Amino acid sequence: MSYMVAAASAAGVAVFSLYYYYPRWKDSRIRAQLPPDLETWRCPGRSHEAEERVWNVFSPILSRHGLTSWPWGRSDSSLKTPDGEYPRANGYNELFDDRRSVKLVNLKIWLYWNPLNRAIRTREGQDVVCRVIVIKGEGVNALNSLRRISTGLNSLVSRNHALPMLREFRFQDIVCGIFPMSGTSFSEIFGPNSHRRCQSSVGDILELFALAFIHEKRVAHRDAFFHNYLVQWDPESLKHQHARLTRPRLYLIDFETALCFPEDSLYEDCTCTGLPFGDIDDYALPTPPGVAEGKPYNAFYLDFWQLCYHLAFLQTGIQELDELLLGLVNMGTAAAALDLLSERLGLIPPAQLHVQPKYREVVDGHAFYPTRPSR
Repeated sequence: MSYMVAAASAAGVAVFSLYYYYPRWKDSRIRAQLPPDLETWRCPGRSHEAEERVWNVFSPILSRHGLTSWPWGRSDSSLKTPDGEYPRANGYNELFDDRRSVKLVNLKIWLYWNPLNRAIRTREGQDVVCRVIVIKGEGVNALNSLRRISTGLNSLVSRNHALPMLREFRFQDIVCGIFPMSGTSFSEIFGPNSHRRCQSSVGDILELFALAFIHEKRVAHRDAFFHNYLVQWDPESLKHQHARLTRPRLYLIDFETALCFPEDSLYEDCTCTGLPFGDIDDYALPTPPGVAEGKPYNAFYLDFWQLCYHLAFLQTGIQELDELLLGLVNMGTAAAALDLLSERLGLIPPAQLHVQPKYREVVDGHAFYPTRPSR
């Protein structure tokens, strides 16, 4: 009798051990095959296959949360919808009424340049973007920034242009965020090369300004160049020969280099040192004086300077407005610049803004398209 009790007890211990330890052993095997840090995940190798291998290893973790990765598309930096159908409407990515303005097949393709991002489908059939935010504690500033401005009450404020974070999930030391799949890059409608792809007017562009709210909440982006904005849809008002009655919403993305200061901090006290990422040898983007030299600087001013860097190239054909854009950086803060720009635009008849934008070739010795770092 005692032998049977002992055997049953041993069997119970074995079953419990298998139930308790096997999932943890399996997870440790998965974690061992994943990149050890954000930089390695961003550049896991010199091939598309290396990027796919990482997300294939991570796929069981996505499945636990009801998520399925989009499969590889037609090129090394593209993914395609899992079933070949168009993504569901989500309010963040829209096709304007004139369907001829877009190649419809492009709606089934998602392009990326950073493997930390992945197009994902939820179990309900909604298409979203999964972003790897934290690995081994690296990226905590970005996560805290997103929690402050992209979740809760702040995410509902109309002045907030940060793309909302729908949820986050953790796998061991890795934290991922889930975001709506939004529209095209702002670079598609803004810049010297944009007019070949769409026909947006000066008025379409100048309605877009997105930094004031996050600074009010004491979050600095530190990579606020135009490639980190998404546009809900292409306005293309020049193509349709009339100004739009509605404007697309602009969304600010990629908070990887963000800093989150205490909310009761004074604006002038929110300082930092150093480049947003990398060092002087591999950081190819322009900076205001003092940043590259390691001197303390205001983190919000860097955001504002980065935005004004590109706006200074814009030529509207209205002398007063062109002079304002060229000297906008002298306003010092995004909030002050937004107020002044809104005031001036309100005095200009919409028809005068319904013109094709032009761009200066050089401003203060810089070109519009600086060499972009491989991040």
